[in-house]
Amino acid sequence: MKKNAYLFAAYLFILLGLSACSGVPISYYDATTYTQLTGLKAETTILVESFDSKPYAQNEAKIESTLLNLQKAYEYEKGKGNPNSDTTTQFTKITGLFADDVKDYKEGGPGALGPKYFQQASVALGQAFDIAIATENLKNKDKR
Repeated sequence: MKKNAYLFAAYLFILLGLSACSGVPISYYDATTYTQLTGLKAETTILVESFDSKPYAQNEAKIESTLLNLQKAYEYEKGKGNPNSDTTTQFTKITGLFADDVKDYKEGGPGALGPKYFQQASVALGQAFDIAIATENLKNKDKR
């Protein structure tokens, strides 16, 4: 009788564990997201580095294009829903960092904040991308 009670308790424990997991949304690895993150990292960091030496007018079109690409990537992530909120939040932070760099650049121009200010800003922006890329790599890679 005791054995049956232990067996019943074990089944009940397993059933409760499985039912608890069914409500947890799982975010899956997405090769498109990974490609966007790595491409945008290169695009934004190289552009921000150029702020140390080029006038704003010379980069204005590239800045607008990069902002558009960041917004498209954000909308793609947002469209994947709540299980992907971590990556969506990271895109929001990355876009904010880039926008802050652009604001400083537009207001001060090259060299106003120091000869290598934007080179360091580029490193910080790259680190934010690295976090997002690492997050994507940690996601469940099973097929849905």
